[in-house]
Amino acid sequence: MARSDDAQHDLDDLGALLRTHRKRAQLTGSEAARRAGFTQSKLSKVENGILLPSPDDVRRLAAGLGMDPDATARALDLVERLWADRAGQRGVLRRSASNEHAALLTKFSATGHVVAADPAVVPDWLRTHDYLAAAAGPQTERDAARVTALARKRQRLLETPGFRFEFFVFESALRTHVGSLRIMADQLRTAAATAGHGSNVIIRLVNDEALVTPLPQHAFEMHDDRQIVLSTAPGVVVITSNNDIRPYRRTVISLRDRALSEDRSRHYLRQVGGLYDVLDRIDRLAS
Repeated sequence: MARSDDAQHDLDDLGALLRTHRKRAQLTGSEAARRAGFTQSKLSKVENGILLPSPDDVRRLAAGLGMDPDATARALDLVERLWADRAGQRGVLRRSASNEHAALLTKFSATGHVVAADPAVVPDWLRTHDYLAAAAGPQTERDAARVTALARKRQRLLETPGFRFEFFVFESALRTHVGSLRIMADQLRTAAATAGHGSNVIIRLVNDEALVTPLPQHAFEMHDDRQIVLSTAPGVVVITSNNDIRPYRRTVISLRDRALSEDRSRHYLRQVGGLYDVLDRIDRLAS
């Protein structure tokens, strides 16, 4: 997480304040974390100025430590100032991508607007179950259940009146075999059907010749034009600094200018999906 010096100083003060009261309460880190409802590792990072907790985290911890009203108010003032400091809080890495992404989706306004693009594969929101499983690779049963629950939540949002979605699919991503030929055929057929599902969902193809600037180097989502969400291997990075969001806004404008029309994009998805269908049949006959 990139922070200004003042923000880091406040974060260190918050950690020191909580650590002092934990020791005053004669509690181990494990016991204090249990009372607050999170892990000892998380508490350690908070106390050492590495992780920014939420105001609710601080309230639960203050209650668990039996902190007096003045100390609690001081801790809440620090954490709320840190969350309000957009320049200091440029990016936050949150562990457990599926859980954190689901939590972010609950904060959408009544007229939420999502823009998603992925230069490598089909964007998350459009993925079929089989494509999603193939893209995620081997997972524990618990992680697979979380990913499936997130996919269902997204599907419900796609069907929610008042929400708007723009998805940009890159031509090069359609050539990336995520799973079998059958999985690819089903995925593109489903994406084409989604594109024609309703006026609140826009899917547009970005062909290889399109000059997009700045060109996205990784998958991203923009929520309500005020935060960027990047999914990474260890978790989710949430960017809220206006300066850091600005390049993504320029990318979205460029994508809108350079992508194919909705009708042409839908036709292309169906065409490539049909090609995968033919290749799958040939492959089955050959085997």
